[in-house]
Amino acid sequence: MIECDLHVHSLRSTCGFHTLLEIVSIIQKKGLKAFALTDHSPVHQTPRSYFSVMLKRMPPVIDGVRVFKGIEATILDDTGDLDLPEFDETFSYEIILAALHKSGHFEYNINKEKNTRAVITALKKHPKIHVVTHPFYKVFPLDLDALTDTALETNTAIEINNSYILTNKANIEALEQLLELAGKKGNMLSVNSDGHMFNEIGKFDLALEFIIRYGIENYNIVNRTLESTLEFLGLEE
Repeated sequence: MIECDLHVHSLRSTCGFHTLLEIVSIIQKKGLKAFALTDHSPVHQTPRSYFSVMLKRMPPVIDGVRVFKGIEATILDDTGDLDLPEFDETFSYEIILAALHKSGHFEYNINKEKNTRAVITALKKHPKIHVVTHPFYKVFPLDLDALTDTALETNTAIEINNSYILTNKANIEALEQLLELAGKKGNMLSVNSDGHMFNEIGKFDLALEFIIRYGIENYNIVNRTLESTLEFLGLEE
């Protein structure tokens, strides 16, 4: 039902467990066609120089699996700044995810208004952001009506994150509200694992349970197929 996992962490993230080639093998065994390597950005101590060299030299297809060169950036403050490293003109990310994380200015929850302002400002300030991740995180409540409006304006997909449901980080009431709003407004969704280890990578069952409850045909899921993913990212196969 989902062919591409657009949110996967390797051991280069401080929280990841597997090497790149291990992830490719896991993706193959789960019958997926593609995944995005979206290790954390420098605020989480991901080595900048290694990250640059690895992504620039990584082939687009490994053992028949399309691997998108990505990053999960952190929104640093309510001015919308990201800890997004910029490299030379020979490299650009194929996919950029962005979210609030427990670090820096947001080491502790501020309030819904400031959280929302940070995310909305980031989406408007950085049009290259493809997906806003885990917007129903318990720690950072958001005004989801305002978020879905802004995501429509900026052509940003909203993530339905399987791991946050699995690990009890999700505010289920907020998730249900988000799906209701997205269904009514026509927001793009990205259903991802946010996988950090083998039992999470390529796993979407909990996220899909909620979506199916609201009628999966009512949603534009951008990573449903490899073709739809490439179209969403503006890439060729």
